[in-house]
Amino acid sequence: MKLKKLLAIPFLALFVVLGACGQEAAPVSDAGKSKENEKSQASEKSLTVEEVFEKTIAASRDLKSVSVKMDNNQTITSSNNPEPVDVKSTIEMDVIQNPIALYQVMTIEVPGEESMKSETYFTDKGFYMVEPTENKWVKLPEEMSAEILKATKEQGDPAAELKKMQSYVEDFKFEQDDASYFLTLNASGDKFNSLVQEEMSKSLGQDLGVALENMDINDVNFKYTIDKKSFNLTAMDINMTIKTVEGEEEVTMKQTTNAVFSNYNGVDEITIPEDVMKSAEEIQLPQ
Repeated sequence: MKLKKLLAIPFLALFVVLGACGQEAAPVSDAGKSKENEKSQASEKSLTVEEVFEKTIAASRDLKSVSVKMDNNQTITSSNNPEPVDVKSTIEMDVIQNPIALYQVMTIEVPGEESMKSETYFTDKGFYMVEPTENKWVKLPEEMSAEILKATKEQGDPAAELKKMQSYVEDFKFEQDDASYFLTLNASGDKFNSLVQEEMSKSLGQDLGVALENMDINDVNFKYTIDKKSFNLTAMDINMTIKTVEGEEEVTMKQTTNAVFSNYNGVDEITIPEDVMKSAEEIQLPQ
């Protein structure tokens, strides 16, 4: 359960970038500090954050495919075990938008344990993944694949998220350098919890949504990098602290996520190998 929660949060963050509007980008020096009074781009019209988002949304409508590499670092402590546990995971994936298809390799490293590697294919032929503990291919039931497909399509439309994010306008900081726009959001507490819970519940089902009522998210920081020429999202950095209560146990997870987006419209095809489809064992849902 905890892993599903943690993996869902970075994907929600992809769409938070679409919520701000109104301010102009302050130039950023090589040291990363704002130079608000410096006219470093006199020959270039200064765009407002609203204009940047309009162009980013327009670019996203032309998105056919993309490759993503995401590194997650988590430090987990609990009331039952105060000794911190550091968990590292790497996700590399190719995604095609229409029809939705995905190929993903995920590696998870926990101190004192063997690293776990999971491989996933998701196309109109179904959802196939390597069950890491037994190292065998399994197939999700058709009804579960249909739910994942629906959620993936909904979250793959950034324009639909724009209106939902309007309430966070005042929280965004907007900067730029010669090549990129940078958008930073600092948010924590109840005002952000409700949005995260809504999106994660929609993506991962009603049962998890109930568990999310006991989740508290603090010290949230998002930073997005948008390419000035293409208006594609090129990088995303997320820091947050998540507290959950399960029974009498309180668990605190400090998470850092760094994602790089590349190869825009360069993934031509994702095909599930025949031997994977033939050898996969279909998971049976409990009655």
